[in-house]
Amino acid sequence: MEFELKDVFYIAGIAVTALGTFLGTKHNLKDYIRDKSENLKDKIHSLELKLNEQKAKDDLQQQVIDQIGKQMDTLVPKLIEALNKRQKAKK
Repeated sequence: MEFELKDVFYIAGIAVTALGTFLGTKHNLKDYIRDKSENLKDKIHSLELKLNEQKAKDDLQQQVIDQIGKQMDTLVPKLIEALNKRQKAKK
């Protein structure tokens, strides 16, 4: 079993092709992972901004609810008192 020159070229061609495929795939995977990572970072940043906006809106809504509650604490007793006076006046 002797190796001829064409056999050596054939084996060298397979080795070069395998090495080229490996390096090309490795490079493409690095680019793909980097792009995905950047895309995910952008999405996370966008979601963080939206979350901050929602928190601000929630805080404002809570302030309005608290103010209305304080007003109701003073208005409800006055309303009940006015209704009681009105009922007594009708009798």
